[in-house]
Amino acid sequence: MSFSGKSILITGASGYIGQAYVARFLELGATVCAQVNTATIPSRSNLHVITADLAIAKSGNLLVQEALTRAGKLDFVINNAADQSILDPALATRAEIEHMMRINVDAPKEIIEQSAKSGVSVVLNISSVEALNPRAGHEIYGASKAALDILTRSASRAHPPMRVLGLRLGLIGRPGIDQAWPEGVAAWKAATPLARYASAEEVVGVAEFLFSNANAWATGSTYDFDGGLGSNSW
Repeated sequence: MSFSGKSILITGASGYIGQAYVARFLELGATVCAQVNTATIPSRSNLHVITADLAIAKSGNLLVQEALTRAGKLDFVINNAADQSILDPALATRAEIEHMMRINVDAPKEIIEQSAKSGVSVVLNISSVEALNPRAGHEIYGASKAALDILTRSASRAHPPMRVLGLRLGLIGRPGIDQAWPEGVAAWKAATPLARYASAEEVVGVAEFLFSNANAWATGSTYDFDGGLGSNSW
């Protein structure tokens, strides 16, 4: 699918996967609005970097409005930003839990609602296998992603003809992960039928397909991209 003449808003654009989204959609000819919190992204043609703190109430609405101002229109949105903190349920403070829910659920909800008012065709919410079976210490994060999965389904019914989709990710590799987290990588490979992690480029490829006309009849669905892990623990 050609993205020439199309525009896309990507949240969490300074992260490893976020940068891969930005690079690929620019390569495909799209105008990209990239949300960051405090990080910087090198300037490129057709790239609009928007600094916004999604922890602030109503920031999602304002972000979409700013992206429309910068790009002139919006066709696609990727809700990629996430608070992935490891919070012990017994020790986590209310402020920590509220911050995670704000970033992982409230801000995407605001962005979806504003997108529906702004002519967006498809919103893609990035979820996690932790929504189905969180690891110890990830229970609150898992709950936030499970809520996002439900939001994907309910928003698809509330905002047609805009399509709302989800992508539930497993372990995504990055430079040095095998050395930095050998026990986690080994556990993942042992529990996963395909016995490997995915690359950021593979994740971006799936997003391309989900936005394409070949997937035009789908809405409300959250797709597993996890090497076959499913709801198994790892």
